[in-house]
Amino acid sequence: MKFEIRTYSLVIVTITFVFFTIIGTISHEFGHIIVAKFLGHKTTLQYGSMTYERSNRYANYEKIYSEYKHEIRNNLSYPKKAEFEKFQRRLKTESILITLGGPIQTTFTGLLGLLLLFLRRKQIRNTGLTHFDWLFVFMSLFWLRELFNIVVSISSGLIEGNGTYFGGDEAKISQYLELPIWTIGIVLGIIGLVSSIFVIFKIIPSRMRLTFISGGFIGGIIGFILWMKVIGPIILPC
Repeated sequence: MKFEIRTYSLVIVTITFVFFTIIGTISHEFGHIIVAKFLGHKTTLQYGSMTYERSNRYANYEKIYSEYKHEIRNNLSYPKKAEFEKFQRRLKTESILITLGGPIQTTFTGLLGLLLLFLRRKQIRNTGLTHFDWLFVFMSLFWLRELFNIVVSISSGLIEGNGTYFGGDEAKISQYLELPIWTIGIVLGIIGLVSSIFVIFKIIPSRMRLTFISGGFIGGIIGFILWMKVIGPIILPC
């Protein structure tokens, strides 16, 4: 089989990856937002993150902290200590739930795409990819975010030499579960790698693979830079 890059297809794949890179970034943040809103918080979407303000039901928590700041910081006894510690546990739980929202959205979309492709694999083999199948392909590749996160985190740690090789939502989730900081990120990254290999080598036609891989690489980089450095800060500033 002769491998070649088809110019027209390369352009289409590249543009599609640009759009899906942007869509994946925004939808990931909406995963956080949905959970935060469900918990009653006011949220703000930014181009590469989201923020939230605690609901009014935490006003009493802040009042207790303001009144007994010294005692709380020094772990001393004070009135309403049990109530304050209950608030702290609730805050910690809500914080991790909001953090989980992003990765859950990303991985759920990826899993749904993979499931649909797996169910249609025989039809795809017989008749080729339909427009809907291509949509499922790009949905399944939401898993690439997890692989991308690992590569970027480790690369940044090596370049900066600060000894920190893992970060983001996955690191926070690992810490909350009292696991090594790399656990969730590595597990999801491996799943992302295996999923991508399945899609590229079992779903994408052999004549299109090199074009698809090239377009994905170029489009992913352009999409990331375009959104995080150019368009995103203008449309959704911090």
